Amino acid sequence: MKTTAIKKVDRSVQATTTLPTHYRHQATLDLSKSSKAVVGAIVSGIVLLITVGWLFVQFTNLVRPSALEVLGFHDILTTTPSGGTSITIPFADVVIALVLVMLIHELVHGLFYWRFAGQRPTFGIKGLGVYVAAPAEFYFPRNQYLVVGIAPLVLLTLAGLLLVTIVPVVVVPILILFVAFNAAGAAGDLLMVARLLSYSPDTLMQDNDSSVIVYGPEYS
Repeated sequence: MKTTAIKKVDRSVQATTTLPTHYRHQATLDLSKSSKAVVGAIVSGIVLLITVGWLFVQFTNLVRPSALEVLGFHDILTTTPSGGTSITIPFADVVIALVLVMLIHELVHGLFYWRFAGQRPTFGIKGLGVYVAAPAEFYFPRNQYLVVGIAPLVLLTLAGLLLVTIVPVVVVPILILFVAFNAAGAAGDLLMVARLLSYSPDTLMQDNDSSVIVYGPEYS
């Protein structure tokens, strides 16, 4: 006799529009309302900007030193004969890199929201920056939300490491700045990821534009 195995689907690992009946509100996380979190994000952003930028310059100097020499970009963060620090950064490249980071960083967040929810997220402009909001009424498992948060840092850094070996020489400084600015911009994402790691994998996260609402199972 032929039998058919029924595979039970664990809905706790999928984005859903229906909050399970036994789930209750656990926390609302809004880093912008915590002075410690804001200071931490700023300090972390500066550290990431300098560290990742310096490391990327060293990587570029290793795999494609001629690009830095031709563009006069080789002396970034190097010691001058007088003992000071010389930083040579073309202003136009800074502007281009910042604009690209604001657009592409949020686009990556949005693509992962779209991938997990199956619906297009909302993109918009707030102040001088671009933002992306998850599809309304969706609850994301913790691990999916962690992927959404860390994806821009990981994917865009890896893309930069690959592209620096093949892009035209004139694009190399913009690429270096782009990777460094993207890392700095991910400081808030990393702080949120660190907070969410304290919750169990079966918790659900709801993006509320400026905050993350955490829901978890309540057992009797």
